[in-house]
Amino acid sequence: MGVRDVDTCKIERMVSKTVPHLPTLTSLSIGLAAALPLLLSTPAHAREGTKPKRSGGQAEVMVGPSACVPGRGECQADGLGASAPSLGLALNAGWRAHPAFFVGAGYGIGWFNPTWQMGGQRQFRAAYQQSVFGVLRAYIPVWRIDIGFEASPGWSRQTFVSAGGGTRSYSQGFALRPGLSVDIWVGRHVFIGAKVDSIFNFHREVCSLTGRSRTCTTRPDLSQARVHQLMGGVHVGGTF
Repeated sequence: MGVRDVDTCKIERMVSKTVPHLPTLTSLSIGLAAALPLLLSTPAHAREGTKPKRSGGQAEVMVGPSACVPGRGECQADGLGASAPSLGLALNAGWRAHPAFFVGAGYGIGWFNPTWQMGGQRQFRAAYQQSVFGVLRAYIPVWRIDIGFEASPGWSRQTFVSAGGGTRSYSQGFALRPGLSVDIWVGRHVFIGAKVDSIFNFHREVCSLTGRSRTCTTRPDLSQARVHQLMGGVHVGGTF
């Protein structure tokens, strides 16, 4: 044992006599120092575990009201009736290629409540629009909130079923769906929010189908068709 070791031992004995609890306090301090990084890292790991996964496959659904918007056709006429609001449903699925971009395919159906009458009799028993789109959406991600801006091209078809059920009148063609959504991530894979879509239809013809007989015209013989549609409601989805 060297002189330095002897001096060190003497100093330790002297300090221990002066402050009897120093070894206990030192051990406790060392233990707290060792545990401190773990204590500090736990909240960080917890936050990391709930951080939104803005990548991979994404699927979503929107449910809410659907309304008619006048276009080449009319949504209402005094004394004749209207294509009143009803319910709408939209489904989208695709790929979250980037936290700020989503691409996919979508299907939507929005019903109207037709109150049109002819000669005092109800003219239609059902009216609805079906559409398919290639979904193109850009996001502004802020914390756990996604603000989405959509411009999706596609195809749509409006159908009016006669009160007797024997005739279906419809218009169909190119459609464009701009939309706005605001969602908040409530978990790592799930978000919920609200969405509004405006579906602009560029339908040229109006057709009438009775049995196997079909007639089409570009004249506004069926004034209810070739309208636009507004859909909105609760928006729920997630990534996988």
